[in-house]
Amino acid sequence: PPDQFERFLANLRDGMSKKVHCVGADFCQELSGAADTDFSRTYQGSPGSRIICRSENLALLADMSPLTTGHLLLVSNEHYLSFGEVVRDHATEVEDALKLIYGQYSMTFGELVVMEHGSSQEMDGSACITHAHMHFLPLRLDAVHRAMTEDGLTALELTGIKDLKRLGERGLPYFYCGDSTRHRVYGVARKMRRQYLRSIAGKLLGIADPEWDYAVVLRKELLRATLARTAGWHISHHS
Repeated sequence: PPDQFERFLANLRDGMSKKVHCVGADFCQELSGAADTDFSRTYQGSPGSRIICRSENLALLADMSPLTTGHLLLVSNEHYLSFGEVVRDHATEVEDALKLIYGQYSMTFGELVVMEHGSSQEMDGSACITHAHMHFLPLRLDAVHRAMTEDGLTALELTGIKDLKRLGERGLPYFYCGDSTRHRVYGVARKMRRQYLRSIAGKLLGIADPEWDYAVVLRKELLRATLARTAGWHISHHS
């Protein structure tokens, strides 16, 4: 209901604190074709790229430090802080890309969950301002939801991905989790542990703490396996 969503947004605004500026991932440089990036330094040309496919405003990548085979990222080609902002400007393109990904993913890796930490200009120390990106992982949404509610987070059901626009317009941070039919957003009104969504996914995948941290274990062979299994994918009917 609209009034429930407005109360949810008000709680997020009340919980926001000081600004934290830092560099998350150099997606902008990597997507522009720059030679010197985190990815190129880490993988040394094997492979030369982790970009699976692109549309006009989006790109699908293999996660540089995958938690499992099938760990993908959907990112914006231009710099946005969250998919709330991306949806504000490119809602139809995002919806179309997600539909295509759902179909290809289910046939290749099975059930999936989509996770995002939507960042903001106003955030506490649990994360940094970064480039909008969604994680795709072979997990069950109900299991993710249960783990997050055990951490004290409360979910609001959305009617669709377009509802993230209201968070982007207000510049509010959030956690989003969804699948092909359900969409949930969780408020970030208090400090959460670093790389919170990766830690949740790692726990559900049986990865020991802190080996879910992207800087602790890279699992390069899983990235290469993911690229091999997603060859020929597309996120646009025109690509």
